[in-house]
Amino acid sequence: MPWVRNLCLILVCATTLALAAPPPAPSMDLRFDRLASALTLLSDADHKVVDEAAQLIREGEHAGALARLSTLTHSNPDNSSLRILMAYAQLQLGNLTGALDEAKKAHEAPNGNSYRCYFLAKIAFLAGDNVTCRRELNHAKNAGDMPEDVRQLQNDLKNAKAKS
Repeated sequence: MPWVRNLCLILVCATTLALAAPPPAPSMDLRFDRLASALTLLSDADHKVVDEAAQLIREGEHAGALARLSTLTHSNPDNSSLRILMAYAQLQLGNLTGALDEAKKAHEAPNGNSYRCYFLAKIAFLAGDNVTCRRELNHAKNAGDMPEDVRQLQNDLKNAKAKS
């Protein structure tokens, strides 16, 4: 009865894969304080949704945060802070490609501050896009308002280059 043994082996492997933890999300801290300027452009009702989404992010409920932010982003497509929040939630869910796309949209938005350059640089670094990372890191460095964050990412970039 080799087919029974093979079937059992397949079931054991499938169960093991189903129970395996997903790969950890790349490490990145979100700076809520740097998002405030673009969020002032939202209505009071939208602020309430952002507050709920931010709380969900703090609690690790990134899928719920992403669902709430998706609706807001459709009605406020040019808000850099909403795009950054969306990117962060996607990153935490393991969607690095989606996070990079949202970070690029945040960068292209007509509002925000140097954090959108730093954020794009960090996501680009995690995605292995060193050209974008360096370019945006220079923008953030020239702004001069995040020297420690910029220095750390420059070191990470240098260390990654040394390893390759």
